[in-house]
Amino acid sequence: MLKKVVIPVAGRGTRLLPTTKVQPKEMLPVFSSFKGDILLKPMVQIIFEQLFDFGIRDFCFIVGQEKRAIKDHFSLDYQYLDDLSNKKNNISYKDMKFFYKRIEKSNITWINQSHQLGYGHAVSLASSFVGNDDFILHAGDTLIVQPNRQHLTVLNKLSSRSDCVVALEKISEPSAYGVVIGKRTKKHSLPSNEKVYEVIQAVEKPSKKISNLAIMALNKFTPDVMKILKKIPAGYGGEIQITDAIQYMIDSKMDVLGYEYHHSCTRLDIGTPDTYWHAQQSSKKLATKGWM
Repeated sequence: MLKKVVIPVAGRGTRLLPTTKVQPKEMLPVFSSFKGDILLKPMVQIIFEQLFDFGIRDFCFIVGQEKRAIKDHFSLDYQYLDDLSNKKNNISYKDMKFFYKRIEKSNITWINQSHQLGYGHAVSLASSFVGNDDFILHAGDTLIVQPNRQHLTVLNKLSSRSDCVVALEKISEPSAYGVVIGKRTKKHSLPSNEKVYEVIQAVEKPSKKISNLAIMALNKFTPDVMKILKKIPAGYGGEIQITDAIQYMIDSKMDVLGYEYHHSCTRLDIGTPDTYWHAQQSSKKLATKGWM
């Protein structure tokens, strides 16, 4: 069972300016539900709660200098709750109290990325947190939603059979993503309707379309990736790319699997104005069903 997760939230969110000048994009709200009632929650809180409910207890957030609001949000402020004591029947109050209980049962590490050197660089800063353990890597601005968190169950089952597992989605125009070329494999114990690939190439934002299988915001790595991230050169955009680390693993004959998550999944991405608008619409539908 995977027990640790690294969540990079240090990006500046420049595509969402001016909203993100002070407000971290990961704190932007989407719809959620609590005991049948609809409410708004920061994206990063929903990600934390989904992973907690799956069984994760060790969290590492990679933050930037402008991301104090995230750390403040995860700080236990019982005086604030006491000040709302006259609203104990308010659903938001009850949900916040439940959020605090989850935090109390978690081990949360905060690491500062002082220089914006890329997503891969942010991940490498969690080396001491990861230690000798396998871990989940989850972006802070994207959430995959599936009934019963089945996508996390699949990730966990595949993790014991590979050095790296990447969640994949077929995208008609994948040029804005890391992209993989893979061949279907049945070297796993999953149902036949789960599409699992042996990844043979991974490229960050390829200039030419090589595949429509895009890497999504949920991955599993062994601790070996930390050494790899510290030795590979800067790649696309002059930054250290996690996709390049995946390719290094492939070149080193390590086992890299990808799984195309099931059509019952919904991806909520708040990275751009268009995707955030879609995330608002989709999250409200999911919250109404009680899936968020």
